[in-house]
Amino acid sequence: MPDRKAEAERILVCVSASPTSADVIRRASALSHALGAELIALYVENTDIRDEAQSRAVHDHLALAERYGARLTTIYGDDPATAIAQYARVSRITKIVLGKSPRRRSPFLTGKTLLSRLNELAPDVEIIIVPNRLKSDDRRFAFANILRGERLSLSNLIKTLFILAACTGAGFLFSGVGLAITNIVLIYILGVMGVALLTTGLGYSLLSSLLAVLIFNFFFTEPYYSLASSPDYLATFAVMFAAALLSGSLTSRIKAQSVLTANKAYQTEVLLSTSQLLQKAEDRDAILRVAQRQLSRLLEHSVLCYDLVNDELSSEPALLEIDRDGGFADVPLMREKDIAAWTVKNKKHAGRGTQMHPEAKCLYMAVCGEDRLWAVMGIRADNDPVIDEYRKNLMISILDECALALEKDHMTREKQRMEESARQEALRANLLRAISHDLRTPLTSISGNAAILLENPEQLGDSKRTALYESIYDDAIWLNGLVENLLTITRTENGTMKLNLQTELISDAVEEALRHLDRNASERRIVTEPSNEMLLVMMDAGLIVQVLINLINNAVKYTPEGAVITIGTSREEDKALVWVEDDGQGVPPGDEDRVFDMFYTGVKRSADSRRGIGLGLALCRSIVQAHGGEIRMKNIRPHGARFYFTLPLAEVKTYEQ
Repeated sequence: MPDRKAEAERILVCVSASPTSADVIRRASALSHALGAELIALYVENTDIRDEAQSRAVHDHLALAERYGARLTTIYGDDPATAIAQYARVSRITKIVLGKSPRRRSPFLTGKTLLSRLNELAPDVEIIIVPNRLKSDDRRFAFANILRGERLSLSNLIKTLFILAACTGAGFLFSGVGLAITNIVLIYILGVMGVALLTTGLGYSLLSSLLAVLIFNFFFTEPYYSLASSPDYLATFAVMFAAALLSGSLTSRIKAQSVLTANKAYQTEVLLSTSQLLQKAEDRDAILRVAQRQLSRLLEHSVLCYDLVNDELSSEPALLEIDRDGGFADVPLMREKDIAAWTVKNKKHAGRGTQMHPEAKCLYMAVCGEDRLWAVMGIRADNDPVIDEYRKNLMISILDECALALEKDHMTREKQRMEESARQEALRANLLRAISHDLRTPLTSISGNAAILLENPEQLGDSKRTALYESIYDDAIWLNGLVENLLTITRTENGTMKLNLQTELISDAVEEALRHLDRNASERRIVTEPSNEMLLVMMDAGLIVQVLINLINNAVKYTPEGAVITIGTSREEDKALVWVEDDGQGVPPGDEDRVFDMFYTGVKRSADSRRGIGLGLALCRSIVQAHGGEIRMKNIRPHGARFYFTLPLAEVKTYEQ
């Protein structure tokens, strides 16, 4: 039975720029494996000035921790002890692993060590110290370390001198009106704070503090215009310098913290907006474009995207270039594609900033779902010395959201495909069921009448034989029309119907349809109302004739003998309008749109129920829509139904000599 205590162990290893950090990570990894515990690598980022070498060291140590299986976390705070203790509490950390380095000696500060503060802030967490096996630690305190990484800027220097000059002018003004000298001291302290706000780096705060003391001594203490001063002012100078330096340092730190907070807020906003944009994306290409654009916004770098087709990289990547890094003009894409292919094969990061192909100009990361890869993103990173772990984690989050969106889109399309397949199967089943049921009666009638004619032809009178011939003929014509409708509706559903479009008179199609009506049409009065002008339509004449035959025969079927059926044509703006109207009972209210659904036959059917399986009107709608027209129906008063459809008119070209 597993040890529950071991299962609950969570080990936190603290990462820093110290050269001993790599050894601490290895020791913590060995401990986590021995205990079967989860390992978390924590880096506390603050506003201290740090050069590129230190940033690179932190990045390398975090990458080492990730290779050892640690989960990376970056938090922010100027007090590492408080930040570590707070994270340990909320994350239920059981052990904290720290490195022990030679004590830093500061000429000013003798406060408590990190270990002692952690013992006070997190007394219930076991703290493990890894001894320092290095001979020396080059991170000892030195005044030069305060200004490490800062560069001289002429504009910042001018700002510093201008502010101090303004403070001096204000000091002369205060002195002229007889104000106490302490007010002038406050002016210079305020000036140092202004320098910290308007310049970059702690060096200008230190310089302005020193100059403020010297200028104050030179202009406002006796003997005036001399750096020599009474010993009584030495304490004043010391307090003034300390207050100016402290206020400038705090102001500079607050300014840096606000910049850091603004950057993190922007990066978090990019991550939050990614989810909303991915939800609005309509297809796979749109999803990849959103992820590509969001990565570019987050990192301010150009981004390329290789889509995967049958687990192979697309021939050409989609490029999103920005001016900041020059785009991909000088990137050897053919050579870099091999690195992207390695990423697909191994499902690992590769390229710039990784152990695999670090000479590449781009960092390649896979868009990976649970069981497949969808794409590979390449971020141009050769101009960015370090992509910090926080941004890297945001990148991974964006790619994970992209993968989820792609999987959702894939599942949706698969569901639609399955539903379409099920609909097609249902259509086939309904067709077979309807055909097997409705063909039985006419086939039985044909075979029965033919048998009578074959067995007893002499005993039948002329009128009886004629009636049998007519019945066989009617059934054969009906079967032929049904087969034509079935063939056409099948081609329509499969998308294989091709229109033979030619410019034809719509009146010719009406006349042709009247020649192929059901024999029972002679028992109705059919009236035509042609248009006053010739209506030329670009149409497939055979299919439009089939539409008219179906509409007229439908009217014949659902009207009693002697009913009036009207076929009319007219112009309606840039379309030809064709209608078939009868004075029958119409359709039940609310079914006006359903009559064009497949297999709809209405509530009340004719006595000869074999005469309709609900394909004719559905076929009419498919043919008319294929021509770019619309078909509708409505009940008319006092009774009857009107079916009408439109077709685009053909353009008539005139030629002048």
